[in-house]
Amino acid sequence: MKKALFILCMCCLNGFAQQNFPTIAPSNANGQPEYHVQLNEAVILDTRHFANDTARYRYNQLKHYVKMVMPYVNAAVSLFREIDEVTDQMSRKARKKYIKTREAEIKENFEDKLSALNITQGRLLVKLINRQLQTNCYAIVKELKNPVTAAYYQSWAKLNGINLNANYDPEEERDLEQIMRSLGY
Repeated sequence: MKKALFILCMCCLNGFAQQNFPTIAPSNANGQPEYHVQLNEAVILDTRHFANDTARYRYNQLKHYVKMVMPYVNAAVSLFREIDEVTDQMSRKARKKYIKTREAEIKENFEDKLSALNITQGRLLVKLINRQLQTNCYAIVKELKNPVTAAYYQSWAKLNGINLNANYDPEEERDLEQIMRSLGY
């Protein structure tokens, strides 16, 4: 009975373990083939200990805000990459026309939802877009629109406590980075 249970467990584990198929590399110096298996990244997080209830509340609130903002971040990142890919070979005039049509679509679909976000959620939105694209929002607006518009948006954001020109630093944003890793980003 124990032997059958052991064989059943090994078969089940073997089925789970073979998600990535092994590849055979050319023979090494000894004439032996080399086998390679690429494994998925494993993120190990320790149990979080908080100094007090206020710290726990702030962390959970940040996690909640990240979950609320992530659909908009994903949409913005995919849209920016799509625009960048499509307009790569376009002339300047055709590029501006294409960007204006996409901007009208974005306003129609997202303006009311994004205006409902609070300042903290807006700050998170800017940081997470910066994290996902590895470029700040000021540079994106400057590239897609023009420097005057980028300066206007930067001054408006500064009035609300948001810096579009700031770069994302995972060392400064440890809680945010931990939340993003725990969510799989």
